Amino acid sequence: MVNKTLRVYFDNAASCQADPKILGHYYAYASRFYANQEAAHQLAYELRQRIDLAAIELSKALFIGKTDVHWGHSGTDIFSLFGDFKAFQGGNIVSTTMEHPALLAALKRSGAEMREVKITNGQVDLEHLSKLLDKETVLTSIHHVQSETGVIQDLCAIRKVINKQAPQSIFMSDTIQSAGKIAIPWNEAELDIVSISGHKIGAPACAALLLNSANKKLNAFVEHLKLCRKEYYTASRPEPAAVLALAQCLAKKQKEQSKNSDKISKINTLLRKELPKLKLFNKKKIILTIPSEQASEYILHFIVPGYQSGVLVRMLSQESVYFSAGSACLSETDKPSTTLSAMSFSKEDAYAGIRLSFCPQNNIRHAEIFLNKFQKALLDY
Repeated sequence: MVNKTLRVYFDNAASCQADPKILGHYYAYASRFYANQEAAHQLAYELRQRIDLAAIELSKALFIGKTDVHWGHSGTDIFSLFGDFKAFQGGNIVSTTMEHPALLAALKRSGAEMREVKITNGQVDLEHLSKLLDKETVLTSIHHVQSETGVIQDLCAIRKVINKQAPQSIFMSDTIQSAGKIAIPWNEAELDIVSISGHKIGAPACAALLLNSANKKLNAFVEHLKLCRKEYYTASRPEPAAVLALAQCLAKKQKEQSKNSDKISKINTLLRKELPKLKLFNKKKIILTIPSEQASEYILHFIVPGYQSGVLVRMLSQESVYFSAGSACLSETDKPSTTLSAMSFSKEDAYAGIRLSFCPQNNIRHAEIFLNKFQKALLDY
């Protein structure tokens, strides 16, 4: 008997369904661009030219100027290269505990002194940031959209503090959860480095770091990335088809950004309205973690007091409803959410966080099914 249960997939911040049109282009690229781009023959030369064009397309799609683009397989892949950059040693890096764990792990490997900025209601504490920055700060790394709660940081305000306290610092923002979804303030915040991952926007496995070519402070890091590729062999090359598909996918998502945002906002708004009405066995109420005006519409985070979010994830999986108990990369840890702990939630509440994340393939019907089945799980818990 065929299972006609409609699948509800609300874990798109971890990895979303591939865009059918982009998959078609990917297949065409894979059929045509199969040569080794390092070879000396004409096919390889033409492929290198096409990849260079893809880098330009990527920058234009984000409305940013000339950049040096470093391609990788995933966010973890591109972040790992920060850990070997010797120029960071002897200085300090200012960041938050709410960064992606792969990025934090790489930054800690660099040998630089790590300084963590306090978080107030999900936002970077600018006064504390000012105290941490000094003439020895080599990198300030703060996300744009936080991957667990969806909170949006004010990168322009952060840049002002950097310019005043540590103008020599490189300013990097992890924009993997915002690229193709919400506007990235590249020029306004004078960003030096941003990141993109195809898994988050419907492209095959590929990611990229974009570095501001006009900033001479980045020259040493650009050279480091080249050495990682050609001499250290710590950086692998993603297949050309994936590179070309990522550039095309980002351009497509940027063009569709307004339409997609309207659709996702309606889903988010319905859930925000109905979730606090759901009944819990302990008579408590669901807590919406971040106000809508401070969060990306693509991520909705809430806390279910008295419940273990991991248990709820497994219960709903049996009903073909999929979401996350926080960041997917930390889903199997037995520790409470570091993000919620940084936001001063209790240990109990830090175990009770739920992340719903959306993509253009989702619709209102998915939200209605989720609410119905989630309510049942809450009472059957």
